[in-house]
Amino acid sequence: MKIDIITDELKRASSKITDRQLENIIDEIKDARSIFVYGAGRSGLMLKAFAMRLMQMNCTVYVVGETITPSIKSNDLLISASASGKTKSVIASVIAAQKAEAKVITITSDKKSELAKLNPPIICVNTPTKNSVSKNSVQPLGSLFEQMLLMICDAIILIMSEENCEINKIMSKRHANLE
Repeated sequence: MKIDIITDELKRASSKITDRQLENIIDEIKDARSIFVYGAGRSGLMLKAFAMRLMQMNCTVYVVGETITPSIKSNDLLISASASGKTKSVIASVIAAQKAEAKVITITSDKKSELAKLNPPIICVNTPTKNSVSKNSVQPLGSLFEQMLLMICDAIILIMSEENCEINKIMSKRHANLE
């Protein structure tokens, strides 16, 4: 089954992610006044899903590029992702956040990319991108990276939720009701 191929790829890729890496991201989230997320394309969609869960956990969170997103400041955190590490808009957002003296977390698959040189990635996922191929995945383009990004984000939410036995009630109350 094709689903088995995908889950096997996810299992292999996720085995390289450590709890310490996730905990480092959580520490930055907890220390931030506001959290901003940014990625382009499907990576951006995964980060939007993450932003939704953070909001439901009562964090102040914004998606870069949305009309209600304020300016980033020094006590804020930008979480950015680009598989290739070459996405110009992601690089520009990291530069802007650094100029504002905000903390920046980057997730990429290319530790030698322009993004990684600008801000060393807290997590480097060994996956192909839209511009490369890899023995690690038979899936097209950056699918494995995007799936891993969602898994990383969901693992962070899981860890954070385990710290509060009432979190499901809190999240349920903050879940959208204008659907």
